Amino acid sequence: MLNNVNLEALGNYVDVITNKPAEAIAALGVTATWKGGVNTEITTHSKKIGSAFVEKQFKYQIGEPAELLGDNLNPNPQDYILGGLAGCMMVGFVVGATSRGIRLDSVNLTIVGNLDLRGFLEVDLSVSVGFEELQFNFEVTGSGTEEEYAAIAEHVRKISPGYRTIAEPVKISINKSLNAVV
Repeated sequence: MLNNVNLEALGNYVDVITNKPAEAIAALGVTATWKGGVNTEITTHSKKIGSAFVEKQFKYQIGEPAELLGDNLNPNPQDYILGGLAGCMMVGFVVGATSRGIRLDSVNLTIVGNLDLRGFLEVDLSVSVGFEELQFNFEVTGSGTEEEYAAIAEHVRKISPGYRTIAEPVKISINKSLNAVV
């Protein structure tokens, strides 16, 4: 198994979802619980992938640095956004290289960007609240060429759900019937 990736299993799954498109739908979710101050605990929901139910939940903590009223004990929300994006792109890169027969010795993906907190803190309403630009850098060693790695990275931009979710508008709905308990 090249790069510890089971391409046969992936091919079998691709066959399944090609013949039964409903099996390709993955239902995901999280619940956020306020833990005081600016701290949040996230619990992932069990997943449904096609007709399979994957009963596994994870918990992780989100905090803020002292400058944003936190204790700097946990990553902040943007750390998790960038981490999730990097993880999704890494999977695509490794599988893409493996499918081309490229042995990987190491792969590092660095993603950096600047947030102007004046937008978030409403100091200047003309300032964007989110990242205006994210810069990606793959550092790869293995049996491939620089051109092959660049082509794989470009392909990942097209097929990564994490990348596409951030790069393209996503419809977001907020339940307007909030339940107030007094």
